[in-house]
Amino acid sequence: MDRMLTLAALAADPDRFYLIDVRDAEDYTAAHVRGAVHVPLAELEARVGELPPGRTPVTICGKGGGRSAEGAQILRNAGYSDALWLEGGTNGWLVQNT
Repeated sequence: MDRMLTLAALAADPDRFYLIDVRDAEDYTAAHVRGAVHVPLAELEARVGELPPGRTPVTICGKGGGRSAEGAQILRNAGYSDALWLEGGTNGWLVQNT
């Protein structure tokens, strides 16, 4: 089951979420959601131990849906049942925050 975080919910309580940008390094460097850490999708499963306790993990890609939904599923499979992906991705966030 896909679970999506809306941009409005992120804006309302940003400290509740741990933002993980799962895109390639070049895309992340070009633009990313403020506060997002870069963990490429291919590395996510191996790096789940880096997630801090007490915050809901949220994966982010460019447009929201493809890689971020896959990333959230990887996290749920690894035991993070509350993992979400960001609606609209980085592009949606940029539209609302520029």
